[in-house]
Amino acid sequence: MTIFTLLFAAFTIILYSFLFLLKKELVFSAKRVSIFSLILPVFLGVISASLFITMGDLDNIIRGIAVGASIASYAISARGMTEERFILHSMDNRGIRFDEVDRVVLTEVPEKAEVKLNFFKFGLRGPLMKFHTPIDELVNFLASHLKEGTPIDVVSEKN
Repeated sequence: MTIFTLLFAAFTIILYSFLFLLKKELVFSAKRVSIFSLILPVFLGVISASLFITMGDLDNIIRGIAVGASIASYAISARGMTEERFILHSMDNRGIRFDEVDRVVLTEVPEKAEVKLNFFKFGLRGPLMKFHTPIDELVNFLASHLKEGTPIDVVSEKN
């Protein structure tokens, strides 16, 4: 077994431990955007792993499993809010701290039973996140964690 294979396998184990620790840290988890963003990484991971595994020796089998697992790691959704920051992407190790946020807009969509959250940092709009959490829980959480005086706008979409 080559050193590259051992390093790549160790990297994959560290990657998954980081992703699961980050997912465990989330207080409110954002909804996944589409089913395609879940199926595609898993499908590509299986295909790439099978290419290496069919070669036969132990080095290529371990390398194939590590490649497939690292590609499939994109299917792990870790977007949402922790106790001190917004997490925008699974690989985002810093996030956006609550004290950097200038304004938050919450939009309630009763038909889908979801809440859309948008925030502004330095006057620029951040990415939209969707939650399946009651709006009053989100407002209470944000009011206690955002810096003092940060406006929280609540909009309700009704037909």
